[in-house]
Amino acid sequence: MQKNFDAWNNKKIKIHNNETYNHPQEKEIWWCSIGMNIGSEVYGKGDDYTRPVLVINAEGSESFIGIPLTSKVKNKKYSCIIKTDDNILHTALVYQIRSFDKRRLTAIKYVLSDQEYLKIKEYINKLYIV
Repeated sequence: MQKNFDAWNNKKIKIHNNETYNHPQEKEIWWCSIGMNIGSEVYGKGDDYTRPVLVINAEGSESFIGIPLTSKVKNKKYSCIIKTDDNILHTALVYQIRSFDKRRLTAIKYVLSDQEYLKIKEYINKLYIV
């Protein structure tokens, strides 16, 4: 697949110049302009290069820590299957956890239930706490 990095760079410049920040909260799933990335890094789709991202820490004034999601159910190490309130399964790509600028957020999609959020937090702790 040929990736169009030039189109993403033009979009990224617009996002960078945007002075409006959304204010996500923990447990929310937002559409996020992740972009066109390299190799096995997860990337966004469509004209806005978006993908759903679960907010796990929104303490920063301009950034947050999130986990990209996919609609493909993958039961692998470093991924966790979660269910949204509309009974749709998603895979949280825990190995792709990272910091995102809040200007990348385009729209809220879901708020994860306490039960599903606790499941993913426990999964993260199991993986990364020694």
